[in-house]
Amino acid sequence: MSSRNESEAALRAFYAAHKFLHEHRIRWLPVNPIDIIMTQPNWRLKYVHQLAVEIEKSSRYICDHVMRSKDGLAMYDAEYDQYDVILNAGDEIPKTRLLWTATHEIGHIYLGHLKTNKVKSITVDNLDFDLYNQLEFEADIFAGEVLASKWIMRHLDIVDESDIAMICGISDDAALSRYKKATEDYSFEPANAVFTLHNFGDYMKEITVCRDKRDFELVGFLSQNPVQAKLQRPLPPFLRKPGTCPNCGYMKNVSAFCIACGNPLKKGIKKAHEPCDHINDRDAAFCEHCGNRVLRTRQGFCFEECEI
Repeated sequence: MSSRNESEAALRAFYAAHKFLHEHRIRWLPVNPIDIIMTQPNWRLKYVHQLAVEIEKSSRYICDHVMRSKDGLAMYDAEYDQYDVILNAGDEIPKTRLLWTATHEIGHIYLGHLKTNKVKSITVDNLDFDLYNQLEFEADIFAGEVLASKWIMRHLDIVDESDIAMICGISDDAALSRYKKATEDYSFEPANAVFTLHNFGDYMKEITVCRDKRDFELVGFLSQNPVQAKLQRPLPPFLRKPGTCPNCGYMKNVSAFCIACGNPLKKGIKKAHEPCDHINDRDAAFCEHCGNRVLRTRQGFCFEECEI
């Protein structure tokens, strides 16, 4: 594939990936392609071991003679306008590889590779070699941008590829490729990437949480906001502005404790012995409910989508 064709193919797959993210309302990581396949009216998911039982053949036969691969295959029945996605979920296949393969096969379907080329499946023995390589390239670009969009990665404060592998559930090799893409020098953000970032707003939202550090899975993404310096002495009532802390001057309307310096704002209350799990303002240094120090993270690193 020439560099021009490769560039055009990559751009086509990139735009399709972001259109796919929007159409399927994907707003959280990691992406679950299996759920997406299961919800499509004319798509069927079959695992190698299931298909082997159906046609009374071995799993090895399915890989060697049906899929022509040990990973997966998308098939199209033009008569019934029906797609079958076959995946190998054997013990020898890591979950990270299964995730990538499922999204790769979705890419073949969503990019129209089967219908456009009027083929039942994308295999090297029923397509021109150059065309086969181009379609595989496009499906890989699609999978990478759906599972770990370089634009989302650029906004998550990732340090290296291990961060991407952990957040997105992909292999180390795939994560390294996405890390290289995410850290390239770009002069602007394309419109569809901006739209995707907007849709992932809840996932990327910065929050502070009153919780023990040991209870966070993504410890590497935790930080603490600086504590507001206290005044030499509390301000007298006639100098205080409504809603401000008399000990540091920070504005907060309704709190038991000042979120900037940690001082109690109501009589007779003391800092709790244990964190209370309360979500505070993104700029908080202390929990407004219990007075404990809080940890800053992103909402998607702390909660599941169904918890929000």
